[in-house]
Amino acid sequence: MKRYYLIFLLAISVFSCKKDPDTITLSGRVLDPYQNIPVAGVKVTLQANGVVEGVYNSSFVTIATITTNAAGEFEFIIEESAYDSFRFLLLKDGYYSAQKTVSAGSISPEDPYDEVFDFPSEATLKMHIKNATPFDSNDKLIAYFTNNPISSFDCCSSTPVSYDGMTVDTTFYCKSVGGFDLMFFKSLTKNNAVTYDSDTLHTIPGDTLEVEVLY
Repeated sequence: MKRYYLIFLLAISVFSCKKDPDTITLSGRVLDPYQNIPVAGVKVTLQANGVVEGVYNSSFVTIATITTNAAGEFEFIIEESAYDSFRFLLLKDGYYSAQKTVSAGSISPEDPYDEVFDFPSEATLKMHIKNATPFDSNDKLIAYFTNNPISSFDCCSSTPVSYDGMTVDTTFYCKSVGGFDLMFFKSLTKNNAVTYDSDTLHTIPGDTLEVEVLY
């Protein structure tokens, strides 16, 4: 009986000496910076390169995926390894996809990673421009935006666009971010007079703002 008792104690001692693997925590909060609100339901994918599950990978490998809560928060707890870097991929319908890469060198069990991620919503403008009261062939409207956060080459940019003549009647679409005040500037030449005007266009998150420019 004593022999079995000693063997049992020895087994407990062996298993109790096995060290649990250290873990590191990577967390964040996803915010729409133009509305200053948290974004729930964002799919956040964590990828890493370096030593992942005991194998070295020079390219990024997906480790885990999670969805942000009502406060826009997420948290990954993973086993410590010789990672080189981490990459976060953020996706949600109606929002611009985002990604961020961070070095793993400064992240440890004692020094977790926590960050705020900017994640703007999409917005669309439908612009209708028409010379509604034509005077002569010298009529000219020059229009442009000054502060679109999205690098746009589809007419909603800071590059002036000229609309010449009496028969201008055009419609186009362009992209911006939701909940943002776009500055729209116009220079109009008509009847040998030049006038200047500007408008503030407040974009609608996840929707289309229709703008009529009649001159």
